[in-house]
Parts: sequence; structure tokens; C-alpha cells
Amino acid sequence: MSVGVALAYFLTARLSLTLLEPADGVAVFWPAAGVASGILIALGPAAQWPVVVGVVAATIAANLLGDRNIGSSVFSAVANAGDAVIVAGLIHRFCGSPFNLNELRRVLALFAAAAVSTSLSGIMGTVGFVLFHGSAASPPVIWFHWFSSDAIGIIAVAPFAIGLASFARNLPPRREIAEGILALAVMCLVCALLVFLPNETWTAALAIGAVCPLLLWIAARLRPAFTALATFIIAITIVWTTIFAIGIFGDLHLPIEERVLGAQATILAITLGALVLAALFSERRLHETRLQDALRAGRVIAFDWDVPADEIRFSQNATGILGLNPQKVLHEAEWRQHIHPEDQPRLVSCLEGARPDQPSTSIAFRYRRPGGGDVWLEKIAIVQFDSAGKPARVNGLMTDITERKHLDEELSLAWKAAESADRAKSSFLAAASHDLRQPLQALKLLQATLVPHRLSGEARKLVAGIGRSLETMTSILSSLLDVNKLESGNLHPSVSEFSVSDIFESLAGDFVGPVQEAGLGLCIVRSGLIIRSDRSMLAEMIRNLLSNAVRYTDRGRILLGCRRAGDNVRIEVWDSGVGITEDQLPHIFREYYQGTDGAERGGFGLGLAIVKRLGEVLNHRVEVSSVPGKGTGVFIEVPRGGSSSVKVPETAPPARPHNEAFLGSVLAIEDEASVRSALGRLLKKRGVDATIVATATEALTLVKEQRLRPDVLLCDYNLRGSGNGIETIRHLRAVLGENVPAVVMTGDIRSQTTLSISAQGVSVLIKPFSADELLEALRGQERRVTAVNVSSH
Repeated sequence: MSVGVALAYFLTARLSLTLLEPADGVAVFWPAAGVASGILIALGPAAQWPVVVGVVAATIAANLLGDRNIGSSVFSAVANAGDAVIVAGLIHRFCGSPFNLNELRRVLALFAAAAVSTSLSGIMGTVGFVLFHGSAASPPVIWFHWFSSDAIGIIAVAPFAIGLASFARNLPPRREIAEGILALAVMCLVCALLVFLPNETWTAALAIGAVCPLLLWIAARLRPAFTALATFIIAITIVWTTIFAIGIFGDLHLPIEERVLGAQATILAITLGALVLAALFSERRLHETRLQDALRAGRVIAFDWDVPADEIRFSQNATGILGLNPQKVLHEAEWRQHIHPEDQPRLVSCLEGARPDQPSTSIAFRYRRPGGGDVWLEKIAIVQFDSAGKPARVNGLMTDITERKHLDEELSLAWKAAESADRAKSSFLAAASHDLRQPLQALKLLQATLVPHRLSGEARKLVAGIGRSLETMTSILSSLLDVNKLESGNLHPSVSEFSVSDIFESLAGDFVGPVQEAGLGLCIVRSGLIIRSDRSMLAEMIRNLLSNAVRYTDRGRILLGCRRAGDNVRIEVWDSGVGITEDQLPHIFREYYQGTDGAERGGFGLGLAIVKRLGEVLNHRVEVSSVPGKGTGVFIEVPRGGSSSVKVPETAPPARPHNEAFLGSVLAIEDEASVRSALGRLLKKRGVDATIVATATEALTLVKEQRLRPDVLLCDYNLRGSGNGIETIRHLRAVLGENVPAVVMTGDIRSQTTLSISAQGVSVLIKPFSADELLEALRGQERRVTAVNVSSH
């Protein structure tokens, strides 16, 4: 590389030394500076030392072959090498490598770097001339000639080398190469003519008129490297005609200094103007390419509609989306033919709806491709209006949203399928709930029938164990259905204000038995605080916490209480149980999660999950604090109520003794044989006068033909082969001629079912209910009858 650089530099240097300025011995033009700088800029920092060695060797050789001494030659060599290193270093520092002339900032950087480097090298060269080469000119004149000759050399020749290197890195397409060769050939022909034209006023005008359009053609159509080649040809022509006093720059009436200065100014102006113009066109082509790539990647089409001229133009990527030639100009009627007939009225009304104060429009429509097939397009446009307020131009973008539309359709179908599956799941769970509750109901009634019998100690334990297992199965079934309600979003809170003690007292009665059976203590701290919540949902949350506390506590006691926490009331459930380890705490609110010994203690891992879900529905924060081996505390924060009129019970309501007899008669309709048999055994054992039948028809026959007059009607809701329990009760009441108290039994826990039953003034028993709940419901109806009879007297 050093040899090649040295050879090129030597030849250009010898040519330049033949064009010395007699007054100071400085070359008028120094293209060798452009050769060294151009090679170093094009090849990058890796070529620095080979270029420096080649420049130093060539400079010393060229000077010694002339009239220079060794001292002057060394100074010139150092100055020339430093010139190339400085200009290339500045370019690589601020513009990077590889360097191209395809941006305006890069062109300006090259000119600025040339000015800086030649200014500095001129100082070094001037010192060498003054010390070793006698000159009649003053140092400033020597410096200026050095500066101008080196700068013009870099500006004229370096772009040529940079352009050749860019061709080597990225060869242009054949079409561009052919057009470039043609343009450069025309430029050579014009320059050749300028050499032989006389120096007249009209020749200068002819030169401008011939060269400028050619440069504009090359800059606008081709890469900046072709422009660099064209300016190099022009610079060589100007140097040739100036030095040898021929052509338009060969005016012998002017001193050589003026001719040189004019030539240098012309080279600077043409080179700077042409390269700047080429860079601007290159940037525009780059931006257009990036825009087209972005439009193509986003499947977006740009369009422009000249309304008065009735011309619609599209961006280049219209072919792939619309199947149209982007060069073809469409009329509105032609464009409308491609719009789906159902969407044409909307498209017209969208344009008509635009106003000068609201020029933006947006619409989605279907487009019919010429080759077949529909494409969904979303058009966003800006309408420009003329002075009369009529649309003059419409510009905007059209996005291909076909895939999005198909995805929307798939999502819609999937959503409908999910809704259908959710309804099917709810229906299945409702049916499964009913079918599962029937055998559970029979088992609970049979177990309750066995309890009053005089059993041995072991038998009594077995019956009690069966009862506990039945309670666990009932709790699991209810938990599963509660989770389903929460997941489906069918659980809606009914918020009211009430006393904390209302819930505490009702829960105390439910948990006294289980706590005593577990050998634990239960402490409930009563409070007069008023809270805002859904009574039943909050009670369910606390019930689950108490159930967990009983299940995971082997000894000690359980505490239920509350305290103020700012504007909230903090309900707390504490136990002295096994506690929860730190690694388990993040998981305890997940469905079906149980601790290490959770399966052995029973349950299904849903209690805390239901608490968390209900807390989210009610917007009640739930927190846990636990120490393994010592116990756990779970806290529910509930908003404090503002009403002072809520009645706070002073004492717990007295529990009604379970052995209070039911003295009336019952007509029961239950179509499930196992439940019907168990129900008959239980009522007989409890001394209740009960008539139990399987169908509504049997019940109506007894009432009509045998004159049966029951005190209470007990009817299943879902009866096979006839209407539901409400309709059966209505028919029986009509035949009896009075509004006989009634209780409906059902395994259907859907809210619409229970609400429809309650709306008829009928009590509801949810299966599987206990024997005590059944007898309490019957006694409640008996008291209702007694109260009515007393009030009538």
C-alpha cells in the first residue's frame, strides 16, 4: 500500500511542481494533497502509517528531483503527511468510518476539515520555505498560497477517491452505472468543448448553461460518488485551462495570480455547490426509502387526492396491497368501483361530514382488489378546503387492517364460545349441585335419625364421625360453587350499615359446637362499632376464617374481635394453631392450596381463596400475620359506617331449644326416593305427623279425595313430570282454600331460583340441610299460623 500511495503521490506532486508560482515557489494547485487525504479517509485509520510513509517518501523524492534541498524537502514531507493525517483524523473522529458524501453534514465536515488541516500544514510548510528556500514573497503570502493550493487539491481530488471507495463497498445497480457513465461522458464532452472555446462573455454563459443542468441531473438521479467524479473532471478542466491560458479561463490579459484566484474560487464554488446538492438529494432519497419501507412494513398506503382535478395518487407500495400500479392516476369514479357496495355510502358521507373546523376523517371499509378478494382498509385523512369552503385536496394514509379484522372476528367467535361454555359450565354446576345434594341430603337425614337411638360408645362415635364427614362434604360442595360464582362475576354485593356484633353473635352459635368438639376455647369480643359491607358476604368471609382456625388448631383457643383502624374497622381472627411458614404465605390465597399437612386435616384448599375473592368484590383488604408453631392472625379491613341509628344487640338472642316439638301435621312432596325415605324416617323419629308422597298428583289426590288438611306444606322445588314446587304449593293452596304455610326444599342455589321462591312468601331450605334446620323451619311456620290465628281473634 505504501508503494502505491507513494507512486500516486509522486506523480501528482511532480505535476504540481511544474506549476510553481515564480514569486514564492509554491505550487498553484496541489492535487497530491487530495490523493493522500482521499485514500486515508476512504481506507480508514488502519491505512494511516502506510499512507504517511508513502507521502513522506514521495514528497522527499519529488522535491529533491526539483530545485529543493534536503531540509526543505523534509519540512514539506512532514507538512504534507500531517495534512493528510489531520483531515482524515477529524473526519473519522466526527463522522466515523467508512465515510461517504451522502449527507449534508458529511460534505460540510470534509470542507471544514480541509480548511483546518491545510491551515496547520501551511504553517509548517511556510517555516520550511523561509528557512531552507529563499523566497521573495512574504511568509503570509507563502502561507496563503500553500493553504489555497492544498485546500483546492483536497476539495477537488479527495471526493473522487472517497467516491471510488464507496463503489467498491457497494456497487450501484446496472441501470445506475449505465446512466452514470452516460452522464460523465456528456460532462467530459462539455469540458472538452470548453477547453477549445475562446474566452468570451458568451462562452462563460454557455459554460454555466451546460455544466449546471448536467450537475443537477447527476446529483438528482445518481449517487453522490458520481457527482464527485463530475466535479473532479470540471476541476481538472479548470486547472488545465488556467495554467496553459486556453479556453474560458485562459485570459492572457489577466495576471496569473488573478487567473489562479478565479480558478480556485470557481473550483470551490462548483465542488461545494454540487456536493451539497448531491447530499441533499441523497438524504431525500434515503428518507423516501425509509418511508416506503415503513409504509410497506406497516402495510400502510399514502394517498393524495386532488379533488378539482379528480386525480388520486398512491405511494409505491400500493401494488402489494391494492393491486394497482402506483404510477397510474385514478379518477374518483374508478376508485369508487373498487369499494364494496355496502361501504360506498359510508365513505361518501364521511367525506361530506368533514368541515374546515374539523378536517380530519377516519373510516374503515372494504376494498375489492382487481384480481379478486376483499381487503379491509382504515383510512385516516385530512381534508383541505378552498376559499369557498369546498374540499380541494385530501391527503392521508390507508392501513391494511384485514388481519386485524379477521382476528377481531376470531376473538368475537372465541368470546361467544367462551360465554356459551361459561353458561354451559354454570348449568352443569347447577345440575351437578342438585344431583350431588340429593344423596348428601339423604345421608344427613339418616344420620340425624340415628343420633337419638341409644347407641354404644363405639357406635355413637361412628355416627358422630359420619356427621362430621357429611358436614365436610357439604362445605366442600358449597366452596366449589362459591368459587364458580366469583369466577363468573355473578356475585354482586348489597352494601348496608350494620353492627359488627350482628355477625359475631350469629357466627358464635354456628361454631360453639365444632370448637367444643375440638377441645378448644372460643372467645368473641363484642363491639358496638357500625360497619358498611354486604352482611352475608362478610359473614361468609369470617366463617371461612373460623373454619380454618378450628381445622389448624390442636390446642388453645380462637379469638374473634375487631378494632378501629382510621376510617376502617379491622376484624381479626386469631388462633393458637400450627401457624404458616414464610415460604407458604404468598400461596395461601390460591385455589386448592393446602399446607404440608392440609390434606390430613380435611378441607379442600378453597376457604382462604374465597375470602380473598370476596374481599376483592367488597374492596376489603385482607392481611395475614403468622408465627410457625404459635398461631395465625387474619385481618379484614371494613369501612366504618356513619349511621348512629343502627340497633346494637345488648345480648345474644336466646337460642331456641332443639327438642321443642313440632305439634302440627306436614304434607311433604319429594320425588327422590332415597331422600323421601330418609325424610319419613326422621320425621317419624321426631314425632312429627307427616304424610310424604312422590308427586304433586298424589298430594292433590289426598287433599281432594281423602280430605287431608295439613298445617304445613313441605315441597321439593324440582319435581319430575310436573311443575315446580311453587306451582304445586299454589295448586294445593287453591284446593285447600287457604294460604297454608309452606317450605320449599331445593338443591338449586342459583340466586334467581331462591329469589323467585322467596317472592311467593315461601320459606327456602337449601339442600343438604340438617335435621335441626328442617324442624326449625317447620316450627317457624307453626308459629306463623299461631300468630295469624291470635291476630284474627
